[in-house]
Amino acid sequence: MSVIEVADPVEAVVAGSGRRFSWKAAAIGLLAAGLLVELDLVVPYLGRALSTLDDPDLRWVLLAVAAEVVSMGAFARARRRMLAAGGTRVSARRMVGLTYAANAVNASLPGGAALAVGLVFRRLRSWGATVPAAGFTILASGVLSSVSFALLAIVAAVVAGDGGTGSVLVIAVVVAAVLAALVGRRFLRPGLGLQVVSAGLVRANRVLRRPADAGLAQLRRLIVDVTAIRPRNRDWLAGLAFAGLNWLADLVCLVASCRAVDARGVTLVVVLVAYIAGMSAAGLSLLPGGLGVVDAAMIFALTQGGIGVVPATAAVLLYRAVSLVLVVAVGWVALGVARVSARRARRSPVGIQPVGSTTSALPPNERTGSAAA
Repeated sequence: MSVIEVADPVEAVVAGSGRRFSWKAAAIGLLAAGLLVELDLVVPYLGRALSTLDDPDLRWVLLAVAAEVVSMGAFARARRRMLAAGGTRVSARRMVGLTYAANAVNASLPGGAALAVGLVFRRLRSWGATVPAAGFTILASGVLSSVSFALLAIVAAVVAGDGGTGSVLVIAVVVAAVLAALVGRRFLRPGLGLQVVSAGLVRANRVLRRPADAGLAQLRRLIVDVTAIRPRNRDWLAGLAFAGLNWLADLVCLVASCRAVDARGVTLVVVLVAYIAGMSAAGLSLLPGGLGVVDAAMIFALTQGGIGVVPATAAVLLYRAVSLVLVVAVGWVALGVARVSARRARRSPVGIQPVGSTTSALPPNERTGSAAA
């Protein structure tokens, strides 16, 4: 069984050939301080979860764990489909491993979102993807995830609101989507996008007091390469389906958590609204993983739906223990195992790959790309 090779996120932050040791030590110190603060916040959080949960139904707990496994696998397959559209194929197992690793970095390190993007980009490049293909994969999978969540939010608005409001909302969204598609097909062509971005770069160069054409040729070449990637309609549909399954399976995890603690009065509509509220509030938290904000939004929505405060709190804490703590733990284990595998590979004789390793080689001039994660 091959293990993906991933960059150590701490090394990615502090590494750099032109940096002095003092800057490296300062960066490591800042990361260590952030992790200590996060640990101080997480330990009481887990303590409250253990004290609130009173003999949960293990069958529902297992279902919650299984749903989260499906959720992570679905997003990995959406990203894998977009990568294949860019001309690079990798096994589902390797992409799933990368998804867990990137999620761990994103959910537990300060500035984790940027670090995770850099981690994914570097791994895709090491698997043979070109710079445009790697960038397109990250961008397209993010767009598919956002669109599928928006569709789920529309469903929540329809089932939670009155019929008239829901119908108007659905019609408005469909009309807006059709108009956007028509306008995009008519006006948003690669040439127009190139002109807009080029003009923005020229203005930025003026502000930075650099030559007006600095980086312009590279930018134009990158845009041309990215716009040359044209996934088939079935690629987009498959990617959207996997992205939607990612959200739906995560929702099932929350439903199973409510059932595990015997939250009386819980309905699918109430849980759906609570889930949308929690995921929408995730971006408002300054802490990794949306600690505090996501939990409060979900608990508030569940209690407003008629569920008691104690069972609602227990359900959300169990959901977060599975979807955040457990998944992040698996991701860090993947990072650790991958680093050990990378060290063994470096110690192997030149030209000999460890058994099960399928890491793609890059051209000599593309092996020095730095990772932001």
